Amino acid sequence: MVRTLLFTACIACLSIVVACAAPSTPVVLAPPQASESPTALSSPTALPDTPTALSSPTAAPSLPTQAPPTERATALPSPTTAPATATPPPTAVPVAPPLTHYFGVSSNGEVAANDEVRALAILSGAQMVRTSIAWRQVEPTQGKYDWRYADSAFHALTDNNLEPLVLIMDNTEWGASTKCGPVSDLLAYDQFLRQLAARYPNVTYWALYNEPDNAYGEAASTGGCFGGDDVDGNGKPDYADYAAQLQVAWRALHAGNPDAKLVVGAIAFDNFDQATAPPGYPGGGNGGIFNAKFLDNLFAYMQANPPPPGEKYFDLLGFNYYNIYGPYWEGRSEGKGVSAKANALTKLMQQYGLAAPLLVSETGDDSGTIGDDAQSAFLAKTFVRGMGSNIAHMIWWTFQDFPDTAPPPSNTWKYGLIDQNAKPKPSYSAFQTVAKLLGDAQFVQPLNVRGGEGYLFNKDGAGVAVLWSSSAEPISVSFVGNVLNVTDMYGAVRAVSDGSPEDHNPDSGRIALQLNQNPTYVQTVQ
Repeated sequence: MVRTLLFTACIACLSIVVACAAPSTPVVLAPPQASESPTALSSPTALPDTPTALSSPTAAPSLPTQAPPTERATALPSPTTAPATATPPPTAVPVAPPLTHYFGVSSNGEVAANDEVRALAILSGAQMVRTSIAWRQVEPTQGKYDWRYADSAFHALTDNNLEPLVLIMDNTEWGASTKCGPVSDLLAYDQFLRQLAARYPNVTYWALYNEPDNAYGEAASTGGCFGGDDVDGNGKPDYADYAAQLQVAWRALHAGNPDAKLVVGAIAFDNFDQATAPPGYPGGGNGGIFNAKFLDNLFAYMQANPPPPGEKYFDLLGFNYYNIYGPYWEGRSEGKGVSAKANALTKLMQQYGLAAPLLVSETGDDSGTIGDDAQSAFLAKTFVRGMGSNIAHMIWWTFQDFPDTAPPPSNTWKYGLIDQNAKPKPSYSAFQTVAKLLGDAQFVQPLNVRGGEGYLFNKDGAGVAVLWSSSAEPISVSFVGNVLNVTDMYGAVRAVSDGSPEDHNPDSGRIALQLNQNPTYVQTVQ
């Protein structure tokens, strides 16, 4: 049975070139030029030739610690009916300013180091690139700085209008007892961060370690290790040490660059260990390494020890999201997928009198495990849901697959948008499409779709609806209009006219589209 819904489709008037490509054939779209009309979509173009091999990254990769998942018109449309939804979408919010630097990718050094790969990142529509800097590499001897690698890497990004999200990692041997835990020489840390922010005024976003909620020390660390009791033996809980470092970092970075933004984490806030896993958590925490109570302890400390007036502990809260944990968060908070986890984190901050924008530092899925189409669909849905939840920035992990020769298990993970030989995968086109159609768009409201999900956006005064079925059963959604421009998740565009074979509504002036589980973008033409 096909479910049918009706929406008024004043999603008007964008001029789009129709691309005659089957959904199984990803379409690569050229990025808009500065002079290009924001309401026009350029015709598909072919990618430039890419090398068969990629130069080795110069930065150590940051790997996900969770087990790889097994798994605008002038008038905006509003539903003419309000059928019950099988699964409620995130709560509607008023139209907010367009997000900037929302669409991001994570790099293990290849985007900055390799011209061909960087060109692919630019062409993808990526606006932000997650990278890292190692304190021990910059200041191996106290007071003596070597900025050569950072100069090259950061300028390669900022000179190409790619906003870096920089993880500050790897403590020096002389300034801390571990690479990943509390810094003992906070004065030296302060001086390093002041110089860092002042040297790179075009870098805005700095994050204090990857996954600092790790509870098992340096051996299990994927960046930070503040989730234990007292890893450095200084007599203070590690969450208190992390709060102290945040306070030092916020002051230092803002002193070096008043426009700097400090990110907590990115927090894993998943893959919890057995000692702290809440009831009902998948696997009961078996094999997990992260402290589920870390944020509660950290936020309670901040509430009890407020910073001086005019100062903060942090500007954004960063977290990682992998879909294997999606059902758990959906059972504990409103929304689907990443939205449910984002809503849970927002409520947790509110519980302690805190508020900050959210940033997803890692999300991804493995095409080798779930297949190319499923990876692409998850990508598009997650970026769309994130915009619907007012998440400020979203980073796909990772831009390029690790080579087959990489150390296990990373050699088996195929989370990238391009493969090990820098060949775009289908998910590259899915990323390019969502970034093209929704880049700098404003979220307006969720659409009440029985048996599916739908979200409405305003891009340059024109409406864009994104919809999909929540199951293998297709749904039929009707719009009021004479011609719809319909874009599949890979960027293939087709015009559907009233009364055409693809119109499943016999009424004049109404067009019904049959939609499957893959996200579809709908706009009207006047």
